[in-house]
Amino acid sequence: MRAPVLLLSLALLSPACAHGQAFVHPGILLDASALQATRDALRAGDPLKTSAMVAMQQSPLASLEHVPTPFVRVECGSFDKPSIGCKPERDDAKAAYTHALLWAYLGEPAHARKAVEIMDAWATTLTGGHHNSNAPLQASWTAQLWTRAAELIRHTSTAWPEADARRFGDWLIAQYLPDINRMGPCPGGNWHASGIEARMNMGIYTDRRDIHDRAVGDWNTRLPTYVYLPEDGAAPLPRPACATPIETLWFGQTVMAAGLAEETCRDLEHTAYGLAAYLNAAETNRLQGGNLYQAQAERLVAAMEFHTDMLARPVVPAWLCKGKLVSDVRGTLEIGYSHFAGRQGKALPHTAAWLAGHRPSQGDFHFLWETLTHGSALGE
Repeated sequence: MRAPVLLLSLALLSPACAHGQAFVHPGILLDASALQATRDALRAGDPLKTSAMVAMQQSPLASLEHVPTPFVRVECGSFDKPSIGCKPERDDAKAAYTHALLWAYLGEPAHARKAVEIMDAWATTLTGGHHNSNAPLQASWTAQLWTRAAELIRHTSTAWPEADARRFGDWLIAQYLPDINRMGPCPGGNWHASGIEARMNMGIYTDRRDIHDRAVGDWNTRLPTYVYLPEDGAAPLPRPACATPIETLWFGQTVMAAGLAEETCRDLEHTAYGLAAYLNAAETNRLQGGNLYQAQAERLVAAMEFHTDMLARPVVPAWLCKGKLVSDVRGTLEIGYSHFAGRQGKALPHTAAWLAGHRPSQGDFHFLWETLTHGSALGE
């Protein structure tokens, strides 16, 4: 496999950013060392990374025949009713990220060009923003992916003229940030998690410290209201500025346990959306020299272990969600496991056992290809 020649930013030569310092580029979910580690593993024939790469290459998202379908205006209601441009936008954002990864790992210029083609198509077409009830979530989901793809292509290839890359950042700020900021305090907690990651990424991509730092602050405020720890008291911490009763927000669950999430008793699919975004943002923050992982390590590990423990049980305890869990946490948790078990050496036995049966992951929405990008050896 041929590795690409990376155009490394001077920021990579400096310590990761503290307040006021330059951002590290590439530095959204993946940095130069992480990219190189996966390239090395693929070159060495590592079975985990190789199987994950094969799964990616077999996906329709990886096809060089992919044709972007941009819309001037995207309208997304609840459950995609109405759905005008919603799925095409999500699919194109996922495809752009997929092709950016293929370029970064394999060094095949056609994939860099395809990612650029998809991003430019949307950036020169979408001028009317996002509308209807799910607009803030749609904008968040797609911005989470657009920014990852753009960061990789802009800072590891010569496929994208700098003027176009800058225009893409301006477009994100104009067409996505206002829609995300309209979210309000009371939608499902996974909305806030995705909005936080999207805004953090946009701040890094556009070198806007104000946008980035506000997202970091919101991460610190919101995660403790989304995942419970006994130190919070008998009930979960309240959401800022939201008058909806806690019992309603937590879908009728009144018995608490360490790691239980706000949306656990809604279904585990939505819980996965939330946990993935919080973990993604913590990983990006680590690359930028931040300490979000450290600040909420106990809460994040508890969430991962609680849900994978309950999924492995033949019978769900009667006190939890009336004895029934819906769905699964899907193609995520690799990023959190890689940090806490891989880098920190913490024991996450339930998460390890769950991941062993869910590799290689594909994922969906804003959590894609985690085994390839972050998968690490599983401990006992």
